[in-house]
Amino acid sequence: MSLMVLRAGPSALVQDLGRPGHASLGVTASGAADRAAAALALRCLGTDPGAAVLELLLGGLVVMTDSPAVVAVTGARGLVVVTTSSGSRRTAATGEVLRLEAGSTLEIGRPEAGVRSYLAVRGGIEVTPVLGSRSRDTLSGLGPPPVVTGDVLAVGEAVVGPWAENWHAAGGGPGVVPGRGPDPIGLDVIPGPRDELFPAEAWQVLAEIGHVSGHADRVGVRIDPARPVPRLGGGEIPSEGMVRGAVQVPADGSPVVFGPDHPVTGGYPVIGVLTARSSDALSQLLPGAPVSFRRVPG
Repeated sequence: MSLMVLRAGPSALVQDLGRPGHASLGVTASGAADRAAAALALRCLGTDPGAAVLELLLGGLVVMTDSPAVVAVTGARGLVVVTTSSGSRRTAATGEVLRLEAGSTLEIGRPEAGVRSYLAVRGGIEVTPVLGSRSRDTLSGLGPPPVVTGDVLAVGEAVVGPWAENWHAAGGGPGVVPGRGPDPIGLDVIPGPRDELFPAEAWQVLAEIGHVSGHADRVGVRIDPARPVPRLGGGEIPSEGMVRGAVQVPADGSPVVFGPDHPVTGGYPVIGVLTARSSDALSQLLPGAPVSFRRVPG
């Protein structure tokens, strides 16, 4: 069984849970940017949570299946269109489990809310693992290359249970991005490890409304703050290990939040680390989206 890519869209990457444990080699964990969305897609299909999915930036994907398949699209909210081999067409929504006949095409449109969609197929996307993972690391170039038009993606056999027939995450739910209004998104931050290098005022500035800048990808997201985040002293510090969600503050006071493909070390102090839920939420925000940071207990 396989999926033929008729149109790849702006960016289509194979992702799974990532490859943790290789920082000593200079390799970060990578993996799905919105982990909750990817996990939901696999769970509702009865597929191993370690299987691979397609991560799509701003939709645009069209695939055709050569055999009957069961799929789900989660993450960014938008229109999904299924067309059978006979030309019959139906629309669906993000968060719906879909059964496809052989020869059917599935189209994922541009999202109405959020930026990253996840396409899972029962059994998982089957590609050759690298260091134990099928994830594409955009910083190091490890893992399968970006999916392009004309690719044929094999479907694996990572089935662990029944699929949720007629299931639909109505109104959004975990792993399904709801509609976004004008209110800022609150990002929860656990203080440290270099909280002592910042005055108390730094947390007050982070609590004010800033905006996601145009410098945002899987490596990191730069935030344009309401005003520069103050530090005790300037310049760099000796390089330290970094993790996903680390909120690093360069000398100019504009925070950078590391994403799944972050470098393994960094030379600017980290005031805190986003919770897993907030890291997922940030991965779904467009440039210009209003955000604020909330200090939470570790």
